Amino acid sequence: MGLSETINDSGHSIGRTYTLTRTALFTALVTLGRLGFAFLPNVQPMTVLIVCITLYYGWKTGLAVSVLSVLLSNIYLGMGPWTLAQIIAFSVLVGLTNLLRNRPHQMPLAVLQLFTGVLGMLYGLIISVVQAPFLGWNILVPYYLSGLFFDIMHAGGNIVFLAILYPLTMNLFCRMEAKRTFISSRGKKGEKNE
Repeated sequence: MGLSETINDSGHSIGRTYTLTRTALFTALVTLGRLGFAFLPNVQPMTVLIVCITLYYGWKTGLAVSVLSVLLSNIYLGMGPWTLAQIIAFSVLVGLTNLLRNRPHQMPLAVLQLFTGVLGMLYGLIISVVQAPFLGWNILVPYYLSGLFFDIMHAGGNIVFLAILYPLTMNLFCRMEAKRTFISSRGKKGEKNE
């Protein structure tokens, strides 16, 4: 049986419970990160945290956390057609990040910083394109250009946040998984002794 298939005394999968709990905690962290920096336009750790989560845990966890975080934070910041655009934009960013999943430790931090900077710029473009049918295709270019300053702020924020958060989150994720493996192995030893 694999780690995700470990069954506890009540017959429930420990892996599913752990995954759900981890996803909920990451969603809370990303949401609080976004809300905590809401006073700065487009400068928030949300994109970087989602990138780190996706690089370590994969696209499913990254996508779940990003969608839930957008929905939760928009309860406070405001819902509208931009919510759908944000979900689509983060879905694309998670997909692109997942392409790097097997190589993050092989890349210098500067390359990952550049990558997250590009994601910040791409996010704004995707938001503009997704909202174009609602606002009118004829204003797509002016709409995108009017938000370009904020996209640059997003890209710059991503570069700074990645330098700070990437080493911290990867270390934390490794420690979390090591602890999970240790607890799971102790549970299996207890099962053998019975």
